[in-house]
Amino acid sequence: MRDHASLLLLLAAAAIARSPALTAQAVERTDTPRRGALRITFDPRIQTWESEYAPTGRQPLGAAFAGDSITQWRPGVALVQQNLRTATGLGGYVATLGGTLLAIRAERRVMPVGFEYGITPHLSLSATVPIVRLAVRQHFRANPAGSNLGALPDTASYAAFFSHLNTALTQLSDSITAGAYGGPGSPAYLRAQALLAQGRTLDSALSIAVHDSAALFLPIAGSDAGRALTAIVVGLRQALADTFNIAAFSRDSFLLPAIPVPGDTAAGLLDARLRALGLSPFADTRRRLRFFPGDVELAAKYRFLARANYAAAASLLIRLPTGHQDSPNDPFDLATGDHQTDVEGRLTGEVTLWGRLWLNLSVRGARQLPGQRERRIAPVTQLFVPDTTLARLRWDPGDYVAVDAAPLFRFSRLFAAAVMFGYYTNGRDRYAFLSAGGWIAVASRVGGPIAPAVLEAGTGIRYARLGVAATFSGPRLEGGFSVERTISGAGGPVPVATQFRIVIRQTILLF
Repeated sequence: MRDHASLLLLLAAAAIARSPALTAQAVERTDTPRRGALRITFDPRIQTWESEYAPTGRQPLGAAFAGDSITQWRPGVALVQQNLRTATGLGGYVATLGGTLLAIRAERRVMPVGFEYGITPHLSLSATVPIVRLAVRQHFRANPAGSNLGALPDTASYAAFFSHLNTALTQLSDSITAGAYGGPGSPAYLRAQALLAQGRTLDSALSIAVHDSAALFLPIAGSDAGRALTAIVVGLRQALADTFNIAAFSRDSFLLPAIPVPGDTAAGLLDARLRALGLSPFADTRRRLRFFPGDVELAAKYRFLARANYAAAASLLIRLPTGHQDSPNDPFDLATGDHQTDVEGRLTGEVTLWGRLWLNLSVRGARQLPGQRERRIAPVTQLFVPDTTLARLRWDPGDYVAVDAAPLFRFSRLFAAAVMFGYYTNGRDRYAFLSAGGWIAVASRVGGPIAPAVLEAGTGIRYARLGVAATFSGPRLEGGFSVERTISGAGGPVPVATQFRIVIRQTILLF
């Protein structure tokens, strides 16, 4: 990041050296190029973030994988926990593979080049072509410290245990039926019945824990659950042999792992889980997926009011569907554009007070036209969604309104500084199947009807930004540098982003 900031400052310094006069520049201005002049703008922006504003508050991007979170994405852990609670009676038992951490840093670099041509002294036409570089760095780490689970031993080693236990329980059941312990209600009969029920519960829970296809773990021998399980098996074995003279199970013990699951094993389990669902593993963005075009913008601008101390202009902008949408197979992928058409109107005003204070306000609103988008149909908070829910949907993004203001103070003819405020609000998106055939296809894959409306929650967002800017400009060459930070967000996941931006503009007189 220091390298990026240094580059921006050098470019800004170059603009200062070549700028003989000042016209304020922090947000959108009202002026247009003179008739026959071409204004070329290079406006790179670097945006980075590692956390987001969520409904539960500000949190890291990888919050779902922080701390003891493996039970959320590894069914085998939840299965062990459930069966060990049943077998041992420890209702508060929590199975864990230790702590985990998913560190994510997202970066978007937008490098737009704009061309604005003056048709008349008050009217201009422009085109902006952005090239976008995306980079998401993801690092998952599992720490076995605190783990109470170990790898499941070879299931063949449990064959004798379950065989002898079933034989012993069958003998006990036959003896109860034959009246060997007296009639119903007698102390010996009731104790035999209780021991039989305990043995069958233990047999069922341990059999599932060992033989279920999702079972990969057991509690380590030194853990609370491991000691409780061993005590229960020993108690059952002794009661069968000493009290009821059943020796079939008299020498058996339940094998438990001695050491926790290593951290790399836990990471491998997560990777296997992602691949099974058709999701990309957590890794840095590959080089071939980093550069894409953004949404090209075409605009017309008319300066309808121009006085010595105040001015106003209106713009009409069309944003074309040339950008690249984020992948539905990567929960942390970034988009370079919406890939649908926007029609945006913009009103800009500026007032100069006392010759040094320059107030600039830009209000813009857009109608985002419907398009199409591939999505896995599930709430935005669910990361492990099977690819059977994947469908191409009709997508109607919500319209937005944004306000930007920049009170700027002129320190000299060549230099000015501003404080920047920004607010953005976006309506909720709407999703629907493209046809009845799409609904039927997804329902047949998932085993029942599913509604795309679940994707709409968390799409109506709003956020505020605060920043500072320095501007340098002259008759033909001008530049500026700004830093902005998102200071609040609501309605859905909103990146807590820092944006570095420079603006360099050169005006060329064509005739």
